[in-house]
Amino acid sequence: MKTINLTGALALALVSAGISASAAAQNGAMPDTAPETGGEIATQAIEESAAEAVIDAPPAAAEEAMPAKPCELHIWPTENYLGIKMGLLSGFGAIGALIDQEGNKGKVTTIKDLMREYLGPDVQLQELAKLDYLEKLKLSPAEYEVIVHEPTPWNEDVKGNDELKAEVKAMNRKIKRGQRLTDSTNPCYAELVTTHIFYHKAMMYGSNLFTGWVFHKYDGDTLVTKGKGQVKNPLEEFPPKDESMIPAAQTELRTAYSLDFAEWVEKKSGVYAKKKRR
Repeated sequence: MKTINLTGALALALVSAGISASAAAQNGAMPDTAPETGGEIATQAIEESAAEAVIDAPPAAAEEAMPAKPCELHIWPTENYLGIKMGLLSGFGAIGALIDQEGNKGKVTTIKDLMREYLGPDVQLQELAKLDYLEKLKLSPAEYEVIVHEPTPWNEDVKGNDELKAEVKAMNRKIKRGQRLTDSTNPCYAELVTTHIFYHKAMMYGSNLFTGWVFHKYDGDTLVTKGKGQVKNPLEEFPPKDESMIPAAQTELRTAYSLDFAEWVEKKSGVYAKKKRR
C-alpha cells in the first residue's frame, strides 16, 4: 500500500487544502500547474522565493525548522460506505426486512454514492484536522509524525478481488491480535483505522450516521491503548431531497462524522478511562 509521511504544519496544510495523500506523493506536495490567475509567473515566483529561502538560511537553521519527530501515527481513512433503509415491512420479522431492503436497493446505492462524494477520504482527513484529532487522542502534535495510508476498501470491491480480500483478512487478523499493521519498529507508535461509514434509516429511529474506528497505541512491543467500535449521530438533511438542499446535506454529513469521532474517542477509543457505574 502507498503511504505518505506528513509532518507538522505540512500535514495540516495538505489536509486543509484538500490534497489527497496520493496527489501529495505524485506532486511532491506541490501542484504541477499554477492557478489559472497566476500562470507561469506565479510558478516562477514561488520557485524563486523557495530558492532564496534555501540560500539565505544556513544549514543549521534549516534543520531546526523541521526537526525529526520521534513518534509515528499511521492513519487509514475509509472508502467503505454502507447503507440500509428499513421501512414498515421491517417490523414484521426477517422476511419483511429482506423484502423492504430489496425494494430500496436502488436508493441505498444512491446514498452510498453521495456519501462517497460528500465524505471522501480527503474530507475525512480535513474534518479530523479541524478537531485537533492528535490532541483528542492524547498524542502530542510536536512528537507524532502523521503517516497516511490508502483508505480501507469498500466491501463490494473486496468480494470480487481475491488479492484485496486476502489483504483485508490479514489486516483484520492483525487488528484482532493487537499486532502492528506496518513494518515500522519505532517504539513510539500508534494507529488509527477508519473501518466504515454507515447510513442507517429506520421508520421508528430516523436516520443516523454510524462511523467505526480502531485505535492502537504501542510502547515498544507492548500494546498500551486499544479501542474499537462505532457510534452514531442523527441526520435530518441527508440525503438531499433536491438540489437546493445539497449544501445543507453536505455540511450535515461532515458534522455528523466529526461528532461521531469526538464521541468515539471519549467512549470507545480506550484513551479515556471508563467511568464506573454506580
